[in-house]
Amino acid sequence: MKVYAAWNPSAVQRQGSASGGVATMLARAVLEAGGVYFGTRWDEQMRPVVAWTETDVAPFMGSRYVQSRFDAAVREQLERFLAEGRTVLFVGTPCQVAALQALREHPHLICADLICHGTTPASYLEQELAFLAPGASLTDVHFREGPLFQMSLWEKERCVHRRPAARSPYLHAYLSGLSLREACYRCPYARPQRVGDITLGDFIGYPQPGVSFVMTHTPKGEEWLKRCGAECEERSFDERAAYRPGLLEPTAPSALRPAFLKNMERMPFPQAVRKTLRGYFGGLPFRQAWKWLHHQAYLVKCVIKGQSQ
Repeated sequence: MKVYAAWNPSAVQRQGSASGGVATMLARAVLEAGGVYFGTRWDEQMRPVVAWTETDVAPFMGSRYVQSRFDAAVREQLERFLAEGRTVLFVGTPCQVAALQALREHPHLICADLICHGTTPASYLEQELAFLAPGASLTDVHFREGPLFQMSLWEKERCVHRRPAARSPYLHAYLSGLSLREACYRCPYARPQRVGDITLGDFIGYPQPGVSFVMTHTPKGEEWLKRCGAECEERSFDERAAYRPGLLEPTAPSALRPAFLKNMERMPFPQAVRKTLRGYFGGLPFRQAWKWLHHQAYLVKCVIKGQSQ
């Protein structure tokens, strides 16, 4: 096992990536070699699905904080590509990679598992999109803008909704461990012993934002990391392990989860999550005002200190 901080040396090409853009670089390297890339994208109904491409990586870029559908037909197509001697890169959650366990030793299959915080049920996002943008013909949903957690909904080039995580019930519920699938709180794959040839995630704790955490576990993984052209800096595993969820242990459920589940028995997700988080969002203006006052006091202190010198 080797651990790296890695990133795409092109700032332009990093745009649209959640961190350092290494997954996209791996995908492009495989496509340039005549291979096929499997990952998650939105379908025409804005549902997250595992799909494949031989040409365009762009629809697969970015994070999707929701469970994606991995149909049997897609897996069968993956197996056909391998039988034809094509190189296949599969990037997905550890449980999706584990579903390919029988194929893991195939010399032409490269699997990259993600450091996964967990996923929400797809029905939660479907209801939230209908609530936030009724009647809109959405073409994209973003949960990240670079290192910033921010939910935005798009109709082609027009943004119809944008909220930072602190003001987005869906995104706050996801990040706080309130709305994940029940199995995610007991995930057996959230540990250092990974299921892929490569592990990818944010390098939390690295001095600069926008950097990928990469672990290589097999010669295949190490070879393709070198072939993709990423800038790599070897680092310590313990440096990234200071942030445990997804890498050393599953995400813990929020203390509000029992209340959320009770609310879900009586109402749809958008109403249930807002009722559960009413105390948090109700206190948000006070917390924002306190933060502003604290910052102003700091500025005054700096001025007084400068005058006394």
